[in-house]
Amino acid sequence: MLFRRSMILALCPLAAWSGLWLVTASVGTAGEKDKKEGKEDKSVRSLKFAPKEPAIIFAIGGKSKLTRCDDAEAVAKLLGDDGKAAAKALADQVDFKKEAIVLISWTTSGPPDGVLKHEMQDKQIIFYVQGPPAGGVRGQRARIGADFFAVPRDAKVTFEPKERQ
Repeated sequence: MLFRRSMILALCPLAAWSGLWLVTASVGTAGEKDKKEGKEDKSVRSLKFAPKEPAIIFAIGGKSKLTRCDDAEAVAKLLGDDGKAAAKALADQVDFKKEAIVLISWTTSGPPDGVLKHEMQDKQIIFYVQGPPAGGVRGQRARIGADFFAVPRDAKVTFEPKERQ
């Protein structure tokens, strides 16, 4: 664990300096299309996530999976000891009797980068990464995303790890 943390902390400044990685947390882009079309989806809310320890994002982001947290203890376990304050801040944004928290851990490359979005299909919430229109060269940098959302507690939520074109 100590070696992993040391490597992450050593790579953070290098990655930031070289411009090879771009890390995001709770950008809030999922569902923007619906907002622009005037049919905002109120069942999915982007949650503000600003950990004091930036290495947490590297630990939970970029894994191409969905993690569901149905209570505050699950959020605290997900973020570990270094993320106790961030876990409490996330848990305070949700009413766990009505909602659950989902972490979408995703990755894309760019420029231009893909964008995390979601859609509703048959009472199911599907998160996906929408790639940019075809035609450009990509892969000059990796973008690691870790975005938290509040969803209805009884909703079925999935994530498509393969980027859509």
